[in-house]
Amino acid sequence: MRTRMLEGWRVYTAMARMTLRARTMYRTNFWLSLLFNFIMVTGELAVTLLIVHRVHGILGWTTYQVMMLYGLTAASGGVYRAFLSELNDFDRYLVNGEFDAILTRPAHTWTTVVSRSVDLDQMGWIIEGVVIMGVSGAALGLFRHHALVTVAELSLGLVAGSLVWMALVTAVAALGFFTTRVDDLQPMVLYGPQTAATFPLSAYPTGLRTLFYTVFPVAFGSYVPAMVVLHKGPGPDALALCVGAGLLAVVLALWFWQYGVRHYTSTGT
Repeated sequence: MRTRMLEGWRVYTAMARMTLRARTMYRTNFWLSLLFNFIMVTGELAVTLLIVHRVHGILGWTTYQVMMLYGLTAASGGVYRAFLSELNDFDRYLVNGEFDAILTRPAHTWTTVVSRSVDLDQMGWIIEGVVIMGVSGAALGLFRHHALVTVAELSLGLVAGSLVWMALVTAVAALGFFTTRVDDLQPMVLYGPQTAATFPLSAYPTGLRTLFYTVFPVAFGSYVPAMVVLHKGPGPDALALCVGAGLLAVVLALWFWQYGVRHYTSTGT
């Protein structure tokens, strides 16, 4: 298993380099796609801040604090959009029988799938998310006296968020081994929680908050790290909990993936 994972990682990095070279050959298209993603992120942020402004804050969260929360969510979500983009389109592997060929490869099936495409256009989510965190952090004075601590906390929050989204997108793709198609589930499991995570989770009913801490653990990827950075309760130790929760989610998602692989039935096409 470990050897196959390492081989898969080498395949992934090689494919990423090839994708980067291929994308930079068409620079105009690449920069236009990146600009389009910037516009999308900016538009979503504007809507979020308009809502916060109209209600004069959300349960003690100011506009800049919500910006910090949004930046964390956008940046960590951008990681799976850019580097795990194949899992968003995993249906075709099952419907067209392409996964049969994946099973013949020596590398781990998960790394073989994700290594087949790296969507660098989606880097706009990561870049703008980081910029938003920087702007909101500067406006809140978070970098004034303990800049390195704040950067470290944001970095750990970004790692935790990336792990959470990696787990969710993997779990959704793995469901396809049993249902064949998962495109109808993606809005509920991925896009819905990601939109919800751009607002303070304390604003949601208890039942929904419980889901965001358990079944869809997006709370550990943005809300809790944001509270640590903004000094809203949890101490820095909570970041270790967030990273741990993200790692646990990834382990469970990869186990579910392997479970699905063992029960995979070829389409015969």
